[in-house]
Amino acid sequence: MTQPTPPTPKMRPQLTPHQLTTLFTSLTRPTTPWTLHRTLKSDNPLDINGDLHGTATFTPLSPSTPNQPRDILYHEEGEMPPPPNPHTHTVGIGLRFTKKYIWRLHDGQISVWFAKVGTDSEPDYLFHEFEFREREQTPEAGFVEAPDPPSVRSGADTVVYRARGNHLCINDMYRTAYAFRVADCGEVVSWASRHVVRGPRKGQDIVNFYV
Repeated sequence: MTQPTPPTPKMRPQLTPHQLTTLFTSLTRPTTPWTLHRTLKSDNPLDINGDLHGTATFTPLSPSTPNQPRDILYHEEGEMPPPPNPHTHTVGIGLRFTKKYIWRLHDGQISVWFAKVGTDSEPDYLFHEFEFREREQTPEAGFVEAPDPPSVRSGADTVVYRARGNHLCINDMYRTAYAFRVADCGEVVSWASRHVVRGPRKGQDIVNFYV
């Protein structure tokens, strides 16, 4: 007997303007930087593989007119700590890293932009736009799924909103997914992201957790 085809997961509609604005602005509100834990895996054994620890901050960038997009500067920095076993050989021990992006809220859409070199407030070119959707048991071909964000409040009611976006850089495809754990008030309490990079000379899977 032929088994019925399971229904295709429905896309989550875009968040309401209030939900989207609250989620976006709450990223800037922690009194301390977001703690970042990154796990980087590469198909190339000569690339960096392992865990990196750091922090991330979101700083509001004031628009010059009310009609301009609302921008915030994402800035991460940290290092790759030594492994628990001092005899383990790992590429990149002690490596310092830093990166900046500009996150933008405009016309009911969140997008991420590369920051122009030498500035902290001017976007250069688009990395990707957010597409919010339900979690899928089997991710649609060409997309990836982010892991669940950490639980940070015991017994607290939260909901996880998920988004995704792709970026083609010449011959390298960057597939990105986000997951935001949101409290009843609509503010983000933890979040996670995943970047899968595939290209002629690239094969990386990068997972980030923020609390």
